[in-house]
Amino acid sequence: MTSSRPSRASVARRLRPVVGALAVLLLLPVLLAPGASALGRAGIDVGGDDGADLYRGTGGLVWRAGDWRGDEPGRQRSASCAGCEWRITSYCTRLEYDAGGCPGSHDGCAAGTIRVRVWLREPPGPWEQVGTACLGDGPPVTVDGIGGRVRDEAVALLPPLRAGMQPSGGALVGLPALFRTGQPADGLVGSDLSVLGFDVVLDARVRWYWSWGDGSAGWASSPGGRYPDVSLSHTYRRGGAASAEVTSVWRGQYTVEGLGPFAVPGDPLTQTAVLPVQVREARAVLVG
Repeated sequence: MTSSRPSRASVARRLRPVVGALAVLLLLPVLLAPGASALGRAGIDVGGDDGADLYRGTGGLVWRAGDWRGDEPGRQRSASCAGCEWRITSYCTRLEYDAGGCPGSHDGCAAGTIRVRVWLREPPGPWEQVGTACLGDGPPVTVDGIGGRVRDEAVALLPPLRAGMQPSGGALVGLPALFRTGQPADGLVGSDLSVLGFDVVLDARVRWYWSWGDGSAGWASSPGGRYPDVSLSHTYRRGGAASAEVTSVWRGQYTVEGLGPFAVPGDPLTQTAVLPVQVREARAVLVG
């Protein structure tokens, strides 16, 4: 009696249902995980999701106190956790929707908004619900999104750099010349802004870097002024033409809806001015 071995194609057909079942079992924990989503990739700030989440992203979220339905520490944490991943999900489960509605989904929320759940995760830790909030048609507002607009506003608000010196005709060898920037010593303090409909308060501090044109340079915390203000001066030791250059370096921070403070993103804002200085020799004259 002879026996025939099944063909490879026949074996493959018999194993296909088994392989499929194993694949489902292996993937099931991933599909059910709270963070499973098509937009979990790094670098995405805000994006629509595949139905499991309404939105998800990274960084801080800004919620008005009137839109937040959790405790205040949860709102603060949602904004300040720069290294967190976040998710916005429906207030009710799909089963509740399918059963005829979502009780409580509009409680305390204004018309045109819905109640959502806010989740945070500090990788590699687990997801944690930090509160619920009222969300309108668009995606939630991020700290980075606010910060970019605040930076644009700060550029427009900076007081101009009006550098000058005294005596105006030039400096004398061995005698201090007075310099000034024409800017406030306190910088910008408590500037009220409206950014994307949110109340923002901006503060910006300034320091000045002077290069005197004779090989010496340094930082100054005083804006200087006209005589008798001698808080900013420089003494030249040799005659000739020099070029004094000053750079204002601004570093800002802001609060939004009482959250923060957050640093204004990007490099410090700078302004530069150049003053030609003619340094002359002078002879002392004794007068009666």
